[in-house]
Amino acid sequence: MNILFIVIGIIYFIASNDAIILTKKEQKLTLRGRVVFSSGSHIPIEPNGILTVELQDTTLADAPARVIARNIGKAIRFPMAFAIKYSPKQIIDGSLCSLHVTIRNKNDELLYTNDYHISVNPVGPNRTKLIDVPVILVKNTPPVVKKTQWPELVGINGKDAVDLIKQETGFSSVMTIEEGSPITLDYRMDRVRVFVNKKGIVASVPSIS
Repeated sequence: MNILFIVIGIIYFIASNDAIILTKKEQKLTLRGRVVFSSGSHIPIEPNGILTVELQDTTLADAPARVIARNIGKAIRFPMAFAIKYSPKQIIDGSLCSLHVTIRNKNDELLYTNDYHISVNPVGPNRTKLIDVPVILVKNTPPVVKKTQWPELVGINGKDAVDLIKQETGFSSVMTIEEGSPITLDYRMDRVRVFVNKKGIVASVPSIS
């Protein structure tokens, strides 16, 4: 009988310690959302951009914001989904928190950002779990385009491809053409034909033609 009590005591001790360890594990919360751009194309003005979304403590108006957590990803197409993980321990009681979004090109030049305060409530029963963050275009002048083909656009929506090529080149003569349609045989340096399939998806490499 004594042995039974000892075994039960050992099991209770191990279970209690496991429970303590579990409670000591850092709890993580997730704030999810989308970066949206309603003033133009779904395709960013420049390819290979980097999206950065920061959860910031902006309590002190006259001091730099304190970054609580950060999410970094590729800026491929609007709307852009993000998820920021953080610990409630990082949030100071009574602090004011907000989201800050930037999209930068490969030269670290700012392309897009949010132009007003996006308040969030990161903790508590009414915490912010899902939010849309609108951004504006900061850099209006696209880079000088030296290429004559856009292989990276194969497989995307034809209208989006047209918008991107127009933004990059400044050409007005950029159009979608369904595969197999008759075309003129003249060559123009200011024209891009985007051949699409019956579903409107870019089927071959768009090029100056």
